[in-house]
Amino acid sequence: MRNILLLIFLIVCLTGCGGGSGGSTTQSPGGVGDTQSPGGIWFGRDSANESVVLYIAENGRLRATLSPQGSIIPSFGGGSVSVTSNNVVAGSFEVGGDVVPPTGQRGEDLACAVSGTVMERQVLSAGITCSDSAGIVYEEELQLIYDPNVYERDSSLEDFAGQYTLEFQRDTNSLSIEVDGTLFGMFNNGAQCSVEGIAGVIDTAYTLIDVTWTMSACTNQIGNYEGTQMSGFALAMPIPSGRPGSYYFLLTGQSPDGFYSISVLYEPV
Repeated sequence: MRNILLLIFLIVCLTGCGGGSGGSTTQSPGGVGDTQSPGGIWFGRDSANESVVLYIAENGRLRATLSPQGSIIPSFGGGSVSVTSNNVVAGSFEVGGDVVPPTGQRGEDLACAVSGTVMERQVLSAGITCSDSAGIVYEEELQLIYDPNVYERDSSLEDFAGQYTLEFQRDTNSLSIEVDGTLFGMFNNGAQCSVEGIAGVIDTAYTLIDVTWTMSACTNQIGNYEGTQMSGFALAMPIPSGRPGSYYFLLTGQSPDGFYSISVLYEPV
């Protein structure tokens, strides 16, 4: 339950808690005829008043937070988008199926499509449709708002490097990040594995940092994560009440059991 409350807190704060700037200034939107960038952290709510957040890097990689199956606990997705005809956005992502208590069995993973238009650094008008083998389970037309205070903060491996842990189970949750982006540690939150990988800056003017790691030496009695490669983003947390130097990680990947996601806050040791 503590992990669930932390997750909800993170999403609420990302949606409503602006932070300080890392020094970069707001760029002017592209002019008429220019290809609009989809990059940003985009916030909105669906018709059920559930939070929807799309994290889109300047290279089009996407991670998503939404509730396509009506759960009070958000689901996470991973995929990509591209822009054609100046401002037309199209792409796809996958969302993990809900875990059904008390058995812990997973529901069916969902395939999602996203399409719409973007006004750079202002608004993303997006239709999202998610389906399982029986048909459409989630279909929304969204107006997602851009927040420069969240996205337009500088990123660098020098700032990212350090020793981190999670708020819970500190003895079995550790992450070391070197100045060249090499990372390694132990992860004990659902999966119980060693992790090793690499981080890289996508664009120094923006907060999203590319992260990829592989799980090994897993000791889970339930679930199979051995060899699972996770990828996604880390971003400096814009929470005024949070510990300075904390980073939110949102990673997704395909485990032998299906789509898997990680949504955690790493705090400096």
